[in-house]
Amino acid sequence: MPLVHVMLLSCGVAADAFACSIARGTAIRVNIIKRSLILAGIFGVFQALMPVIGWGIGYFFAELSFIRAIDHWVAFLLLAGVGAKMIWDAFHQDADVDVIDTGAVQLRPALILGLATSIDALAVGMGMAFVHAPIITLALAMGLTTFVLSLVGAWMGHHGGGRFGGWATVIGGLVLIGLGGNILFDHMLG
Repeated sequence: MPLVHVMLLSCGVAADAFACSIARGTAIRVNIIKRSLILAGIFGVFQALMPVIGWGIGYFFAELSFIRAIDHWVAFLLLAGVGAKMIWDAFHQDADVDVIDTGAVQLRPALILGLATSIDALAVGMGMAFVHAPIITLALAMGLTTFVLSLVGAWMGHHGGGRFGGWATVIGGLVLIGLGGNILFDHMLG
């Protein structure tokens, strides 16, 4: 898989975590560095682990002979489906709930958000198994990219940038749809 695809895929799956980090950053009033690092770390770890789990599941199915004939379609549908859901969610979010910031690190909500934003990475990992992508490289790139973007997102949210979160999710969704289309297109030509 070309490096540019690895980076685009990593940014695409990190978009949800980036948007959530912006939203959480708007509620952070104290301990911004510590809380941003913890949030980014949680998001990064989830985004690195979930594609590996998904790849393991997908690899099992990818080795079945009847799946090999349609593996490119499966990868495309998984990536396009995740991308479309991200775009849908960006325009159909519930109203933000006011959060009282006590200064404590709220670990449980961060873990729930980490899991929720990494479900798409699980599906992407499954899709990558069908095209025999190097999952360790992808997982590390996804985790690191998510960590960095989540850190930036929390900082942006803290400094009044909450209005960008939805658009980051839309762009991430479009990137995933584009990558899925690229896999399908490459297979059709190749």
